Amino acid sequence: SKVVIVDRKAEYKTGDIFEIQIASYDWKENKSSFGGDYFVAKLIYEKNNLYPDGISGAVTDHRNGTYSIRIPLLIPGQARLEVRLMIPLKGVADLISCTSSPKYLGTKYVSRYETNETTECNIDFKFADIPKDKICDYSNPRNQEPWFCIKPPSGKCPKITYENFDNRNPPSPLKISIVIMNIGSNRNILGSPIYVTVSPENSKPIQKLPPCATGIGTKAACGYIVDGVWKSTFCDNKIKQIADAKPCFENKEIYFLGDSTTRQHFYFFAQKFGLTAAEAINDDSLWHGPKVATGPGNIRIYYRAHGLPFQNKGPPGFKPYMSDVLDRILPGQDEVLIILNIGLHIMNYEPSLFVHRMLGIREAMLRLNQRRDKVRYIYRSHRMLNNTEFGGRNNGWLLYRYNVIAQQIFQGVENFFYFDVWDFSILWSYKQFHPPQEYLEQESLYLSTSCTS
Repeated sequence: SKVVIVDRKAEYKTGDIFEIQIASYDWKENKSSFGGDYFVAKLIYEKNNLYPDGISGAVTDHRNGTYSIRIPLLIPGQARLEVRLMIPLKGVADLISCTSSPKYLGTKYVSRYETNETTECNIDFKFADIPKDKICDYSNPRNQEPWFCIKPPSGKCPKITYENFDNRNPPSPLKISIVIMNIGSNRNILGSPIYVTVSPENSKPIQKLPPCATGIGTKAACGYIVDGVWKSTFCDNKIKQIADAKPCFENKEIYFLGDSTTRQHFYFFAQKFGLTAAEAINDDSLWHGPKVATGPGNIRIYYRAHGLPFQNKGPPGFKPYMSDVLDRILPGQDEVLIILNIGLHIMNYEPSLFVHRMLGIREAMLRLNQRRDKVRYIYRSHRMLNNTEFGGRNNGWLLYRYNVIAQQIFQGVENFFYFDVWDFSILWSYKQFHPPQEYLEQESLYLSTSCTS
């Protein structure tokens, strides 16, 4: 593939649109006649190599082997456009194939019963030739979330007391998860980078944006980084640092629901607001246990992990389904803020599991809106990973797929905000599931949406 500028101008000014076209070719250098390749683009400024200023570009697939990119030029200075092919169409097909099973290939969940018997569990056993009378059904009766276990030697279905994730015996010499990570390309295409100088244009009026609030929609290129600070393109995020948001948390109940990336935000806010956190159990290996932090101003924040499949060991009570957590919130006068994310632990399953989970959460949101007048929801999107702490190339397509699904499912929920951090994570690349403090500082600016009436 190669990238070229469309209608190159002699001079670019802030407010202009930088237009680029990508032409896709196969490995024999024949022009492609169809789309499906996954590209990302970013325009970055060389003020800081680790955390640069810049803006990502929305890539449009024309389904004929050509792709177009339109990037608004919002920052003056010398900039560099990078276009990366993350994964070609063939790789996308391979990812779909690898994640088309109700079982995460090469792994299993092992549960221990109160009888001390152990057995294998999963969301489904249709992939295995096991009679129905040999299966215990532990599916959630409230939301029909599926969970089944093979009957232990006793032939009974006793209470589960502990659950563990086991990926030690993959079916091939290579772990399936590593194979999935290495599908794709993740490299600059021919013609990239492209350099452009942007001059300031002072005669154009500055567009006034509405205040950031839950219920407001986002758009492509939803923000950019200038002087090291994330700035929204669709609303006025008045909060410039986390300390400014503390008054907005007073007399509120705030729930952080999700995996360890959400737990990071729980601890981050507790630290920044000077709250005292209490753990359900003092064991670092059981980090996903329920947590609460309280402090002056009647601030109460809670953390709950999400339901199975969940890859960390522990008792079932440490892994509640989000819809159950929402259903347990009682009527009251104080405002409730729900901050949630889910996907990393289930991205290698067939996506119907994710769709079912999201629909159940959406229905629980609608029920909560009937019980309480003051409820806001913030769904944090997944981040783009250029690599992972486990090695290999992670092209991010699986998480991008879940972002698109979640954004569609939650449309129409009152006081809901889809906090899209995908663009931001393209600009500030990092190599671990758990981003550094600098990331959390910028992502915390989504609290602007909870500081409006």
